Amino acid sequence: MTQILDWRPEPGEVVEFRLTTDRAPVPHHVPASYFQRSHLQSAAANRAAGRQQSPWVAMAFDLAGRADLDALTEAWQGLVRRHEAFHTWYEPDTEDLTGFRLPPDSLTVRPARVGDLTSTDDLRAHLHRRIDEETAASRPGVLAGVVRRDTASTVYFAIDHAYTDGHSLALLFDEIRTRYYAACGGASVDLAPAPGYLDCNRRERERSASLTKAAPELAAWSEFLAAGDGGFPGFPVELGNDADELLTGTRLQYPVLTGAEARAFRAYCGRHGGGFGAGAFAALALAQWEFTGNDVYRVLTAVSTRAYPRLLHVHGWQVNLVPLLFRLPASPTLAGTIAAAQQGFQRARAGYDVPLHRALELLLEDGAVPAIPPMASYVDGRTAPGSRDYLRADATVLTGPDNASGVSLWFNWFPDRADLVVSMPDTPEAAAGVPKYVDRVREIMLTALAGPRLTP
Repeated sequence: MTQILDWRPEPGEVVEFRLTTDRAPVPHHVPASYFQRSHLQSAAANRAAGRQQSPWVAMAFDLAGRADLDALTEAWQGLVRRHEAFHTWYEPDTEDLTGFRLPPDSLTVRPARVGDLTSTDDLRAHLHRRIDEETAASRPGVLAGVVRRDTASTVYFAIDHAYTDGHSLALLFDEIRTRYYAACGGASVDLAPAPGYLDCNRRERERSASLTKAAPELAAWSEFLAAGDGGFPGFPVELGNDADELLTGTRLQYPVLTGAEARAFRAYCGRHGGGFGAGAFAALALAQWEFTGNDVYRVLTAVSTRAYPRLLHVHGWQVNLVPLLFRLPASPTLAGTIAAAQQGFQRARAGYDVPLHRALELLLEDGAVPAIPPMASYVDGRTAPGSRDYLRADATVLTGPDNASGVSLWFNWFPDRADLVVSMPDTPEAAAGVPKYVDRVREIMLTALAGPRLTP
């Protein structure tokens, strides 16, 4: 996961894939999801206030040689017709977020040559500007293109974050390449129709309407909020943001474990009652205890809402934040904490379909949700289709420049490594304190591999 300001694409010939239609969009009447509504309304408010923003996510990866434009065009056309996120949207500047759709078979993709960009800085600035323009001003808010070179070509695509999550991007990495290589060889691709995110929105709205403050599904949320006097947890080190304002952010990426070390760490966690994610959360909790003396660990963590196999190919924002809470044992050690972390995560995960915004709407007087809630996420990316090719293809998720009020953490486990991405306010205090905390988390995880010598 890379901020676009830190991305260093090699120069080359830029070609965009323009999406056109000969049909007018028609309204649909499925309400936006809670996360979509929050995201779209926040983005609209920022635009109205003239605040700079880049509320999109993107992916880039390499293809060998000079990309075949006809094959890539065919790949993109098949993809945008298959996935509802590319032909169904909500109009962000309407009060009720009116929904629209286009008939999939009306969509046509055409390549448009932009020209040669001969420096990395110019290329990155151009792509950043074009992604901002197209994801904010056009509908359904997508930009795709390729930087062609003789040795390798970089495919890139970006979409308004309201319509995608990281898992969806990973699925598109594999699908685009599958379609591209088939088109290069003159073969057809027979992919089943993909379910759309609107059905997920319908189910969320129906489910949320049935919830009350006393619903047992909200018990974990009630306990989580009560442990913090109704608020969200702070970070264990000083961030220089006492007013909890949304500030310019910065991003750090830490290598944590090699592929072999990650597998060994997972085996260690298994011997002590949990999985890799539980071990990572236990290490976060132990480091917090060392820094603050607080033996209760609370954090929002991301979980997938793709509850059934048939939903695995939905392209959309199919992620929720749930409340993780557990207490360290009397004499905290990593081995002794993993089982508690695992139990806490399982309890939090049971509420995967209770939207964050709906829970707080019911349990808090103001129901306020931070614009960017701080969280700690764990993703096992090894099972995503094509994940073994990420390194060879130089695949990366791109985001716009960070904004942050607190700290968000992403543990990612790939076939060749496990790493940790940190988003935090760009303040001197955060720059001084956050790396110390993260270094300690990594030390705790690494020391577990050396045997029973871990001491808190």
